[in-house]
Amino acid sequence: MAIRTSQAITGFISDDPRLSYTQDGQARFYARVGIKHFERTGEGQFKRLANTYHDLIQFGRAAELSYERFSKGDEFLAQGEVREYTRPVDGQSRTDEQFLARRIGHDPNTTTYTVDRRPAAEREGADREAAGRQPAEHQAAQQEEPSAARTSERAQQLGAPAPVAPAEPAAAEAAAR
Repeated sequence: MAIRTSQAITGFISDDPRLSYTQDGQARFYARVGIKHFERTGEGQFKRLANTYHDLIQFGRAAELSYERFSKGDEFLAQGEVREYTRPVDGQSRTDEQFLARRIGHDPNTTTYTVDRRPAAEREGADREAAGRQPAEHQAAQQEEPSAARTSERAQQLGAPAPVAPAEPAAAEAAAR
């Protein structure tokens, strides 16, 4: 079976992301993103070129999670596809491109983070429980907080990751086979 591939982009969030809802109630994440470009010179060096700026969108529960996790300045990797859309501008029809992200995450080459390896059911249960204890006005205000505060509060909710025990040599050999 052939390896399934898709398009991907790397970049940075250049403006504050927005969360809105479609007419049928589906969440829509929107972010203006910048992509850095480089050109290889004859001496094996790289020359920095001008950034380009694009629209990135995402839908559904993933959009809500991205809105909670991403802020202006964050560097990311996104998998999805480029799509064209047409919209009216000054009475004329204009075609633009946007990146429809299926998955998006912080760029591990430029972002420091901690991995939470608890089973998904444990993480989701803890998130729902923590959200249920907060008054509605606090939940609404939390969406307006700057990224550092959101990230810090999220880290407190999740707690420290469980330590990983070193693998036994025999178990490591067996797993490698």
